[in-house]
Amino acid sequence: MESNKPTVGFLSPQPYMEKAISMMKERYNVHVLTPQGWEKEDVDSIVAECHEQDIQAVAGFAQKDAFHHILINEQLGNRAQSRLAFLYCMNKYLMRTLEEDPFWFEAIDPLHETDEQIISKIAEWPFMLKNTSLSLGRGIFKISTPENLREVLKNYREDTALQELIAFQNEHFSRDINPEDMPPVLPPFIAEHLVDMNQAIEYCYEGYVTAEGEVVHYALTEEVYFSNHQALGYLTPPLSINARQAAAIGAWAKDYMGRLADLGYRNQFFNLEFWIMPGGKIALTEINPRAAHSYHYNYLYSFGTSLFEDNLELVQSGKRLPDSPWQKWVAGEDFKYTLIVLITGKHADRVCNILDYNYVDQLEQDQGILIRHNRQREDQLTREDMTAAGVMLLQLWITGDTVSELIRKEREIRTKIYKQVPDDCEYPGHWVAE
Repeated sequence: MESNKPTVGFLSPQPYMEKAISMMKERYNVHVLTPQGWEKEDVDSIVAECHEQDIQAVAGFAQKDAFHHILINEQLGNRAQSRLAFLYCMNKYLMRTLEEDPFWFEAIDPLHETDEQIISKIAEWPFMLKNTSLSLGRGIFKISTPENLREVLKNYREDTALQELIAFQNEHFSRDINPEDMPPVLPPFIAEHLVDMNQAIEYCYEGYVTAEGEVVHYALTEEVYFSNHQALGYLTPPLSINARQAAAIGAWAKDYMGRLADLGYRNQFFNLEFWIMPGGKIALTEINPRAAHSYHYNYLYSFGTSLFEDNLELVQSGKRLPDSPWQKWVAGEDFKYTLIVLITGKHADRVCNILDYNYVDQLEQDQGILIRHNRQREDQLTREDMTAAGVMLLQLWITGDTVSELIRKEREIRTKIYKQVPDDCEYPGHWVAE
């Protein structure tokens, strides 16, 4: 290893991150680490490897890496967020309790409440019922009737494997928390207000908290949806709000994260998803206690900023970083628009029968477009794989000097890439190139 470069650990990188890691090696000696479990012996093994390689800090960017980020950095002598703050971030009910002006929500515990008790607590129909611990869109239901609710509750009561998984996670995340600090309620489900996605616009705010507890703005991305509420892509910087309107978002983020900082959220990035309602109200969707790894390339392509390097810099120094995409955007500096194009499949078939891989290869090899292959071309999709939005097959990063240029490119890709076109994805009215 070169002694003039800091040595850092990158936790469980995914294949599409290879390009970013290659760029990081200009400034760092990057060592890939693949921690497995959360048990003491598993973590001790990785920490021993860090000492052998003189690794000074590690960072994880996926949800599965967030707890290892804490456990390993603690033993390396770096400041990490508290277990209590992490527990609040990993439970959709607890995170909602920190919101200053939340929509209606209620804790739901099917193992300790009867159907009738739960139904009596529901203040709004229809509503959303969400498992508080699952991620990636799993365990989320739109409940329209009491009969619909009874069916979901019955399925959960019969799913002992899921109950054991939730108990396992809560046991590990709660370890070393003072019993007096534990929240009084830690439910497996939350019932909450159903947001009308035809009225709200969803955004993703990236920020971080220094070791001293300062909440710092980092970036803002707009989530673009088809009219059926299926995600189209993620646009940086946003289209529907400008830098002059960002002050209200910044104030809301600092208020919310200030409450988490008081619980010990320190020296780590975070990712807030929220809605802006027609009247201007900002409502939390959820928080992720980590940087959002897929946005690394958005920030890099749009502003020349490395999210991965900045996360590691924060872990080591604990101090405010010199600049950010947010600062450049608000200051009116030059930037490009970057969109993650989401390509999904809704047919039970082999992926290569759903997408035209001659065209995919052309995009990747001839046009140099970065593609994340969420599913491989020979994978077989089944009906059991299907969610309401289908199955994520690819993510592509495209850029443009203007939004119109970007929209034209996205529409061209979506027109050419499918052999079996999803038949229920109507573009939103504003997604038109001028």
